[in-house]
Amino acid sequence: MTYTACGCEAILEEKRLTLKNALMEYCIDGVDSVTVCESDHLRCSAPFMEVRAVCGGREELYQTWSDLPVVRMNHSRGEALTRIFGAHWTVRSVKLRAFTDDSDVLAEEHFEPTFRSGLKKPVEGELFFLEDEETGKAIVIFSETPDYLRGKLTVTQGKPNFKPGDERGGGYVYLDNGENPVVIGFCRKGECEALCRSYYRHVNRRRELVTMSNTWGDAHGRDCVCHDFVMREIDAAREIGVDIVQIDDGWQINGTRETAPRDAFGFRDFSAEDSWEINEERFPKGLKPITEYATRDGIRVGMWMVPYSLDEFSHLERDCAVIEKAYREWGFRFFKLDMYQVTSERGKQRLLQLLRRVYELGDDVSVQMDVTRHDRLNYLCGAEYGTIFAENRYSKLANYFPHRILRHLWTIGRYLPTSRFQFELINPDRDTAHYNEGDPFVPSLYTMDYLFAAVMLSNPLFWMEMQFLSAERKAELAPIMKVWREHRAALVRGDVSPLGEKPTGRSLTGFAVKIDGKTQYVLLFREVTDRTGARFEIPDVTENSRLSVLASNTETSLMPENGAILASFSRERGYAFVKID
Repeated sequence: MTYTACGCEAILEEKRLTLKNALMEYCIDGVDSVTVCESDHLRCSAPFMEVRAVCGGREELYQTWSDLPVVRMNHSRGEALTRIFGAHWTVRSVKLRAFTDDSDVLAEEHFEPTFRSGLKKPVEGELFFLEDEETGKAIVIFSETPDYLRGKLTVTQGKPNFKPGDERGGGYVYLDNGENPVVIGFCRKGECEALCRSYYRHVNRRRELVTMSNTWGDAHGRDCVCHDFVMREIDAAREIGVDIVQIDDGWQINGTRETAPRDAFGFRDFSAEDSWEINEERFPKGLKPITEYATRDGIRVGMWMVPYSLDEFSHLERDCAVIEKAYREWGFRFFKLDMYQVTSERGKQRLLQLLRRVYELGDDVSVQMDVTRHDRLNYLCGAEYGTIFAENRYSKLANYFPHRILRHLWTIGRYLPTSRFQFELINPDRDTAHYNEGDPFVPSLYTMDYLFAAVMLSNPLFWMEMQFLSAERKAELAPIMKVWREHRAALVRGDVSPLGEKPTGRSLTGFAVKIDGKTQYVLLFREVTDRTGARFEIPDVTENSRLSVLASNTETSLMPENGAILASFSRERGYAFVKID
């Protein structure tokens, strides 16, 4: 029996299910029956074929896309995912590091060759890239686990009569990840990261890149948030050209960080039924007049809230009702979810249920999933939904440095689409006395457009009270903001990958943006270094390519070669956003 959907096929013959498209096929044994449908995760994902297979009375779920050589399954069955042959496989495992309040490393990679067709012990991570040096084949495996679990990949020898020196038997590849979803894909050596980015662009289909401000970024938003303050933020958003103003902590009746009741674990307690009523002292007119005022100029408004996660999200219905009320009655469209904890499978499923409920409200709704603290969904679990609020960095704590933000985006951008993330820029003139004198990396030494450029391939987060940004800084920002708005519809479609050196503060670095198989933009940076330029390897550039500087804060010299761009900058802390034709 053959079933078709979304350009894919599911073929069931003698209890063997074959999933295939033009790029791959993958077989599962022991299948009794299947049903097939089309889905798109509430329009969050690109359309895919969904196969529900019954195997010995247990239902299993598989998903395939027509233009991807991957299969997503709701668990790994405890059986081998695939088999490898030959003596020259290597395994790279990548741990994605959330809890960014306590870590300044977002991804950590480990390399290990197989020996006698296996690994001595399991390797841990969320992403696994297996590459065969002999044939050039590669296998990618993604473990879509929440923070409290981590996938363990095992490669074992394939023949019981295996003898030392005999590598021909091959090996079997297993993944233990607590029966969380698993993705397996097939590509060529050197293409694993690109397939990973492509898969997650399909799963989380971003329709737009947006700029957003957040009232918490200057670290005293709880004292300022009120009707007049937010109205001034909307005025500033209009002047600067920011799309969304997000109201953080302080709008609700429940106390802010200093005055809130605490639970037995010392966390702020949002169990009271009225926790998420509007604070009428701060907002005597309610919140709807604010969203109406913003909407007149095309500005959207978001709000911060905390899903109550104790007892496995025991207040789920109340929290869904709060979000629905904010959407339907108050006019909010963006919801930052913060301070929750996911510590069990049931808790994970309850939070995913909440996210589905949010996205059922309409196509114009979105969430920002905070990964800065506690056990949450990590980067891959529930990847269909929203953007990731990546980190909290503050001038007040002197832990915001432009090169570190650039490094984080460059690092995570190897594996995941930059369009999935929010990374921040701050007001560089605040709290300058908190930084060490003579530090060459302090924010105040950088132009405002450089700070924006460092995060412009994500969804730039204005982590500040915008009304206090100086006229000089606004003037620095205006040209690149205009260019970014003109090109963001193209950028959101692109495959963004790192270029040059890893940002250290002393690097020549950047990103390439490939659209429809061709590199159409590069974003290049000269950090604080005496080296004025570098050769950036871009295979599809030719000596006839035309390079146009769209935005820059420095004089930039660009020369195309076959397979590269030679770039030089007249100043340190310089950038260039370049179109390639």
